[in-house]
Amino acid sequence: MSKKNAPTQEAKPATPRRSSGLLWLVLGLLLGVLGGYFAARHVGLNEAVRHYRQLQSQLDLTVAQSYRDINALQTQLDALEGQLAVEQSTRKSLEVSLETAQSELASTRERLAFFDRLLPPGPNGAVSVRALDIEPHGPNLAYKVLLTRNAPNGGMFEGRLQFTAQGKQDGKAVKVSLEPAKAQTGEAVSVSSAVIDPLAVGFEQFQRSEGLLSLPPDFKPEAITLNVLEGDTVRVSRRINLPAAD
Repeated sequence: MSKKNAPTQEAKPATPRRSSGLLWLVLGLLLGVLGGYFAARHVGLNEAVRHYRQLQSQLDLTVAQSYRDINALQTQLDALEGQLAVEQSTRKSLEVSLETAQSELASTRERLAFFDRLLPPGPNGAVSVRALDIEPHGPNLAYKVLLTRNAPNGGMFEGRLQFTAQGKQDGKAVKVSLEPAKAQTGEAVSVSSAVIDPLAVGFEQFQRSEGLLSLPPDFKPEAITLNVLEGDTVRVSRRINLPAAD
């Protein structure tokens, strides 16, 4: 029989084993894709959690620093408020002191004006003893003197106070000069203190002077005379009688 007349062979159908292998291949690919997806998602989630924790830590640090800054600012504010309260109290105290000083100054000016009306100031440049107070002070005499001068446009008056006392010593009437009392310290008087004359005066319009005068032993003063000297010239005098000693 010739090859032309040979029957044609039909194609064989796919075997079940081959179809099953193809199915497993597709299933494997699908599982690989799903595994990769979930693995990538897990890695991304871990990265997101780590980033969130970092942000949370930074936020906690920022909040803690903010609280520290707020506490520091509150401390500074409390200190400034306390300082302001002290300054306000000091200012009020100074204002009260200033008002008191101004009131006393006005009262003093009124008294001086009153004394000016009672006691004419005299010619231009004349020195006046406006007040003289002398009283016993232990073994000494304490004095207070207020001097004025009618010289609104004049220069400085420079002079010295001179005190003399009339009284009795050993039953006899005597007259003595009084000098400033010295402190009984048991030490030598320094040069700087020795050159200062406590009885010297220097002023343009008025001056207040006070101090202690030493009395001789067993001397009982009865009257004190104050002379205001300019050089060796007596510019004004005032005499006062002392009360008799008990």
